[in-house]
Amino acid sequence: MDVLEVVEACDAGVGRHVRSLCEDLAIQGHRLTVAYSPYRTDEAFERFIVDWQDKVRFVPMKVGRKVSPVSDLRGVVELLRLIRREGPFEVIHGHSSKAGAIARIAGRLLGIPTLYTPHSLILSSPEISRLEAAIYTSVERTLGHWATSKIIAVSEDEREFILKYRLVSRDRIVVIPNAIDDQDLRCLPEMEACEDLNQRPLTFGAAMRFSAQKAPINLIEAFVLLSDALPEVPMRLVIAGDGELFAEVEERIAGSGLSDKISLLGWRASAREVLRDLDVFVVSSLYEGFSYSILEAMAAGLPVVSTNVFGTKETVSRVPGNVVVPPGSPDSLAVGMRRMATLDKPESLRKSFRRLGQNNHDHIRMYFRRSEITRLTFEVYQEVGRTK
Repeated sequence: MDVLEVVEACDAGVGRHVRSLCEDLAIQGHRLTVAYSPYRTDEAFERFIVDWQDKVRFVPMKVGRKVSPVSDLRGVVELLRLIRREGPFEVIHGHSSKAGAIARIAGRLLGIPTLYTPHSLILSSPEISRLEAAIYTSVERTLGHWATSKIIAVSEDEREFILKYRLVSRDRIVVIPNAIDDQDLRCLPEMEACEDLNQRPLTFGAAMRFSAQKAPINLIEAFVLLSDALPEVPMRLVIAGDGELFAEVEERIAGSGLSDKISLLGWRASAREVLRDLDVFVVSSLYEGFSYSILEAMAAGLPVVSTNVFGTKETVSRVPGNVVVPPGSPDSLAVGMRRMATLDKPESLRKSFRRLGQNNHDHIRMYFRRSEITRLTFEVYQEVGRTK
């Protein structure tokens, strides 16, 4: 099958999703072309391009992140030319809002079935203004009904949200969640035997893009509140990642008086390196489609404290002992972290964490395998291809 994947946000979870999907389909013998923006690639996506250029066609597009009628129209024209030059394609799949819009317009104009995976709708952000919400709703609704063969939601929450705002008809939406690589599910990492918090402090951690969506400042504020509430408990906070808010986070840490307890690791190619040193994983996001970081943390056998974002109902909330709190509130996040820190007596805390972590691992292993998700996605490709 000839498939065109269109992606502007080539970093973090969206980039990972596209990489995994293309790798699996290329191995199965399908012909994959990836039209991508070179302005938002991370190291992992750049390595993907180098390693897979013999099996996948990569075509850069001059498409920026910000909404710009002139630039976005130019992106549509560029994609139309690409399709005529590199095609024919049986299916187009647009990922995230910008690439999803460009892909759907081009697909509609050329009569090619086009899928759209939002990966997280800004409409679900609790901080979006009414005017912004009205504009985005109008655009998404128009494209959904005029130019979308199917929307692939990555969580049940996202599906219900899309239907609530009537962005597409019920018969044109399907849920296929994100998933973890099968090799990451084969076994749990070895856990350090140390139980004494005085020898090794209770370690909360996160891996994120330092952006407004992920709310890293809220996590810092929550840890400060937690430290004040439990001064007798040795603890620290470790955060991996980078992004536009990195300097602001550094400044907040410097002013917190807890610089000796908070570590910023910068971007890490492998989440395993970070997760193996943590006791509890924390998600502070304001909104998500379905968090890859939660999947990785649970697969690694970690307890999770998360804001109530899309995807937690299928993951964090399904395993007793994990903690879910309202988004956008450092106070609520601190309360959730405190609940985890006082889950058991200090001398038994890590044993309780390991039991909870094993249950988390087993849940992800059972329901979120990458090979199964690729199969379901390809079935949708076949369905829309047949109904062209």
